[in-house]
This record gives sequence, C-alpha cells and structure tokens, in this order.
Amino acid sequence: MNSPHPMPDMLGFSGAPEATLRAVLTRFQESDLTGARLILLTDRQGERRVARYAALVELPGEPLALSAPAFGPHYGSAGTAALLELVNWAQAAGLPLRETVLGGPEFGRLSHEPSAAEIRHLIAASSPADAGIYITTKNVQAGL
Repeated sequence: MNSPHPMPDMLGFSGAPEATLRAVLTRFQESDLTGARLILLTDRQGERRVARYAALVELPGEPLALSAPAFGPHYGSAGTAALLELVNWAQAAGLPLRETVLGGPEFGRLSHEPSAAEIRHLIAASSPADAGIYITTKNVQAGL
C-alpha cells in the first residue's frame, strides 16, 4: 500500500542548531514553497524556556523534510537564535506555522527516522501556531 507520507528527508544533526538550520534552508532554497507549511515539533507545552524543537516541512509533491532536534532554548542561545531564524524564514516565505507537542520518549525518536504512521500522527496532531510566540522581542530577550 502506498503511503501518502513516505520516509522524510532527514536534515541536520541533533543538538547542532546552526548546522541544522543551514540544512533546512539549503534544502528549500531552490524550491517553490507554494502550499508548503512548517510544523514545529516540541517536547514541552507551556515551558518554552526549556523546550527542544525539531522542524517538519511539508511541501506538496516533494518528500517531507524532518530536521533533527536542534532548535530552541534547550540548545542554548544558538538554539534560540536558530529557532527564531527558522520561524522568520517561514514567515517571509508565507508558510503557515503549526506546532505538535510530543512526549519526551516520542520526541527522542525523531532522530531515528520515524515511520510513515508516526509522520501522519505528527501532521494530524499539529495545531496552528502564532509566529509571535517565537519572534517577539520579549521572547528573544527572555531566551524564548
């Protein structure tokens, strides 16, 4: 049976914010992003100051792209800056922003090529997110 979401392209390295951000931006620099969306995957709800994030980019007609967990305050100032840059890139490209909150063990499995069923769950469980949560001056100064 053909899956609507084949195995994603895995981008970046766990815990390496700058390299992972470059991998995501490079992967899509030549792409027409019409219809694409960015889904941020996180291990925390209501605790953004210590959260880890990975990114799932869904672009119709192309394989999904899943970043390693490397964004957010858990990875220090570099992780916070990379998350802000990723969200700014998505906003500039007109990508809708969504978020999925995962439990710790489920989040940890993101580095090990999740199955098509897990990917479908990540997408289905996502909710619209306001970019302002990630890019406001107050959040930048507070480390998100």
